[in-house]
Amino acid sequence: MEKINNIILLGQSGQIGSNLKKKIRGIAKNIRCLSKKDLNLEKLSFIKTKLDTFKPNLIINASAFTKVDEAEKNKKKCFKINVSSTKKIAEWAFKNKCFLVHYSTVYIFDGKKKKPWNEKDKAKPINYYGKCKLEAEKKIISSKCDYLILRLNWVYNEKGENFPKKIIRIIKKKKKIFLVNNQTGTPNDAKFISVMTIKILKTIIQSKINPKILNLSARGSTNYFDLAKKILENSKGKLKKVELIPIKSSIYTKIKKKNVAERPLNSLLNITKLEKFLNTKMPDWENIFIKKVPTLIKNYKK
Repeated sequence: MEKINNIILLGQSGQIGSNLKKKIRGIAKNIRCLSKKDLNLEKLSFIKTKLDTFKPNLIINASAFTKVDEAEKNKKKCFKINVSSTKKIAEWAFKNKCFLVHYSTVYIFDGKKKKPWNEKDKAKPINYYGKCKLEAEKKIISSKCDYLILRLNWVYNEKGENFPKKIIRIIKKKKKIFLVNNQTGTPNDAKFISVMTIKILKTIIQSKINPKILNLSARGSTNYFDLAKKILENSKGKLKKVELIPIKSSIYTKIKKKNVAERPLNSLLNITKLEKFLNTKMPDWENIFIKKVPTLIKNYKK
């Protein structure tokens, strides 16, 4: 990657984008942060116009349709935002010699592997969201643009909607909570993701080595049931005691009595390649999460 002069950040209001726009000044001075109001990715014809106007040599695409359950019901919208718009962006990046950073997901895998997923594992998504994200990766690669795909899992943020806040909301309302204990993953703070993204980009610029695809995650693992316990243990008296009941994902689907997208049982990412590239050991998710619990409780949506 050559010297970065102009950057466009897509999805500035999202969990990752809202953190990235605070950190990105360390790479370039000319930065345009766009929200859905500035560029609606469903309006595909406007993408080229907007990019032509600013002429970035780095695009960070932190915008996506991320509601996994809703993706099963609104497939057209999910495909347009996650696949069609990505194709347009990647094609523009290739024609204009622009570097593209794109966030993908562990949900491109089926979850059947016993060990954490590495970058070379065969993708086989089991829900529509995962299928679209995998297709987006393929569009980027086939465009022949200069790209970096960062695969993520279980992202949360102090602001916005995410699973820890859903747990907090349920704890506030109910005395008994059923939580899945056979789906494993690593909760990742969006601020941590943004900090590491900048560090990866700086390393690419300095070393002139592009890893192309990287799993980006903290260390460690948990499940939704244990995550809820961790929230209660670190709530500092801000949450009442409730009964947490562990259940299998198949039982959870029956309890919900509505269409719930299938999730991979194993959503752990192998980060060996990441740690070698940065020559840095990633922190444990727990050390980050525990400090965030009071703020998550304070900012949850009723």
